Formats: sequence, structure tokens, C-alpha cells
Amino acid sequence: MSNENTVVNFTGTVESVEKELIPRLYIGRIKSDNGEYLVEMDLHKDLKVYEPGTRVEVAISKTMPNYKDGVDLVAKGTVVSIRNDGDYTAYLISIGGLLFILKSKKKLDLAPTEKLYIKITEV
Repeated sequence: MSNENTVVNFTGTVESVEKELIPRLYIGRIKSDNGEYLVEMDLHKDLKVYEPGTRVEVAISKTMPNYKDGVDLVAKGTVVSIRNDGDYTAYLISIGGLLFILKSKKKLDLAPTEKLYIKITEV
């Protein structure tokens, strides 16, 4: 996925998946191959839970991406906050109450209340 509406696109590995206190919810952590991006996200058992070690492509865009229904995880979210987190800038995105935190070493062209699409594909 590569166009002017793409904010972020990277491949990486699911580093960990841990149960949360809320039943059926897990927190997944993804690290990009080049270490430029880190993701912490809520995963719901009824949607998709990745196994640690799974290779994925993460794409964040301002328009609906092309996807394979029933295969790719695609969600629409809203940027809630942006803050500095050490060497990273953390972008907190709400996906219908589930949290998606993207940590980036570079500043992204995003603002609070902006609508985004997140797509995760196993590779």
C-alpha cells in the first residue's frame, strides 16, 4: 500500500501477546524490522489475536485501504492524543474503544480527532 494517503507502512514481528484483566482482551506488541516503529494494541479474541513471532505488515492511512475480507484486520480509528515518549512520539488511536498506540521515531503528520484506517496483514 503506497500512496499519498499512507501515513505509515512497515513490516515487523509480533513480539508478545498477553492477557488483559478484561476477559477476551489481549495486548499485542509489534516491533518494525528497522526499529523505527513500535505498536501496542488491544486485541479482542472475537476479532483477531496474533501469535508471538507472527510476521505482519502494518499500514495506517487516511483512506480505506484495499484488503482481503476475513483475512486482514482493518479498523477505523480516531487519533486521541499525541505525546513524547523518550526517543519516540506516541500516537494514541481509539478503535471503537480498543486502543492502538503507535510509537514512531519520526514526527508524523497527524492531529487529534483525525480519522485513520489501520490495516494489519500477516506476511
